[in-house]
Amino acid sequence: MYKTLITLSLVSALAACQSSEQQVNNQSEITSPKQKMIIEGIKPNLSASEITQLCEQVLNKTDQDFAALEQQTNMATLDSVVGSFDSIIDGMSPIRHVWHIKAVHPDADIRDAATQCSQKASEFYTKVGLSRGYYDQLSAIDTAELSESEQYMLKRSLENFKRAGVDRSEDVRKKITSLQKEITEIGNEFSKNIREDVRFVMASAEQLTGLPEDYLANHPVNEQGLIKITTDYPDIQPVMTYGENDELRHKLRIASRDRGYPINEKVLKKLITKRHALAKLLNYDNHAALSMSAKMINNPGNANAFLSRVGGALKAPVEKELAVLLKRLQQIDPNATQVQVWQANYLMNLIRQEDYAVDSKEVRQYFQYDKVRAGIFGLTQDLFGVQIRPWKTETWHEDVESYEILENGKLLGRFYMDNHPRDNKYKHAAHWTLRTGIKDKQIPMSGLAQNFPKGLMEHSQVETFLHEFGHLLHNMFSGNQKWYGISGMTMERDFVEAPSQMLEEWIWDYDTLKTFASNEKGETIPKSLVEKMNRARDFGQATGTATQIFYANLALNYYNQDPAKIDLNETMLRLQKQYAPHPYVEGTHFYTNFGHLNGYSSDYYTYQWSLAIATDLFSRFEQEGIRNKAVAAEYRNKVLGAAGSKPAAKFVADFLNREFTPDAYINELKSL
Repeated sequence: MYKTLITLSLVSALAACQSSEQQVNNQSEITSPKQKMIIEGIKPNLSASEITQLCEQVLNKTDQDFAALEQQTNMATLDSVVGSFDSIIDGMSPIRHVWHIKAVHPDADIRDAATQCSQKASEFYTKVGLSRGYYDQLSAIDTAELSESEQYMLKRSLENFKRAGVDRSEDVRKKITSLQKEITEIGNEFSKNIREDVRFVMASAEQLTGLPEDYLANHPVNEQGLIKITTDYPDIQPVMTYGENDELRHKLRIASRDRGYPINEKVLKKLITKRHALAKLLNYDNHAALSMSAKMINNPGNANAFLSRVGGALKAPVEKELAVLLKRLQQIDPNATQVQVWQANYLMNLIRQEDYAVDSKEVRQYFQYDKVRAGIFGLTQDLFGVQIRPWKTETWHEDVESYEILENGKLLGRFYMDNHPRDNKYKHAAHWTLRTGIKDKQIPMSGLAQNFPKGLMEHSQVETFLHEFGHLLHNMFSGNQKWYGISGMTMERDFVEAPSQMLEEWIWDYDTLKTFASNEKGETIPKSLVEKMNRARDFGQATGTATQIFYANLALNYYNQDPAKIDLNETMLRLQKQYAPHPYVEGTHFYTNFGHLNGYSSDYYTYQWSLAIATDLFSRFEQEGIRNKAVAAEYRNKVLGAAGSKPAAKFVADFLNREFTPDAYINELKSL
């Protein structure tokens, strides 16, 4: 998942991170003739009081500088207006990392201080988006001599200002500011409640029959003869896949899907209500209409039509898949009439073993974390002609890894990977843009937060790793523009998942896997096993995609109507019955731990929309070779390198030599 930190009228990403006092290597390699590039890392271990003090200093200076910009009277040019604003963004560098640190730092006080700082910084961006003085200066810029990308940037910026309410009365703008502040605070509370509510089930050794030996070794029996299984992914996922005990899987499903309840029920209702109020204040029918007006999809009607088309394509494949699952379940329980969600992964694993001769335990022995990381690095280096090497720098935890990426000896970017679970850390997998790259000014920087075991990984986890690394590469390769407003991942947000989803295809390619997938004896994964994995790949995709359609419709229906008419639980139950492949599990409240309802709000359709784009993009690699470096270079330059310099539909068309269509994805689903 790509983690968007703020929404901003002129830019989508902040500037450089806090300059570091630590030693920096190879500065001579990236020194510009005009100025030294910004390359340093973040300061991840400032105390809570230091973060608070620094935040106050930076934001006070930022407010002063922006007030001066609003009042300047010289002729409005791109340099005098946008350039000045970009310099203000530069000044916020010391606190750029707070959105990331609040999700990963082990110290609760530091997380809280970072959260408070991020809220205050978001308030500044709300103020920017409602600044009539700044908007008037942007409007006064003569566009005749601007490049096509600069004209596009300015046009989009002015549209975003109007969307934010800059042309409203001062009284209305004050109400907008107040609502934006409340929305940020409520959203942070919602996410924090999910992150910190880790639940568990105590199990006997007998209840873990079927689990791999390395899993059992890492989960010792306590003094009472019981084993603690938490709702963290590395704990729960193997049980749901391999655990033979149906009761344990059932209990874990309830525990994992009831996190955040009951507190987040009220928090979510407040979040939806405030977003709706903001949308109405801006003359939109609802929050979904407001949010989607700046996306490729354009409006909720188009989103609903797209989801309906995908759902329609899935109807027959889902029925076929459920029939196969039920038949296998009835071999275990002859009285079974329906497959429950906590049974699905276990049954799929059995069927893959029996019908496709794919044993997930056999597969996972070839995916040890260190080798997987090396393999993903190797794929990147081979496909895109870059080099990745360790970067010695300060981190916030001993598990955090740091690297830098170079091309022909030139430093392109740096990144952190926080890839193993621990208490109070972000529970899913996400990429944060810690710094957007700016041409001849600063290199990009990224942070990954994931939750993988240090030993053997599931193949699905390898796929997740490569997906998130795809976001990281997008940031690394999209920093060749001059302005913040069109650098990095500043294109429409419902495109940003497409590059990562396309990159997942390589984890199914034998020529890729054979370079790193080997067991403890050093034996390379057999080609025959990879062929079996590919034959079994489609099994489960229909019900899995149907689940995503349920999620997307849930997000859309929470945000496309008056929240006063919404009963959160009733809406979930109705949509689950309509779209989900499996029935509701009593005792669960999924909406209280569906974190995307904060970050993506109404727009969870993005994953399916982006997947349709990814399928179309991948068609060129399928036709011309998945390891074709010339195609990879063209993809890097035309798609990733385009950043936000033109509409996403245009740079997709540049690469495909035709307009994007979801037909390939729809047809793929129908054939399942």
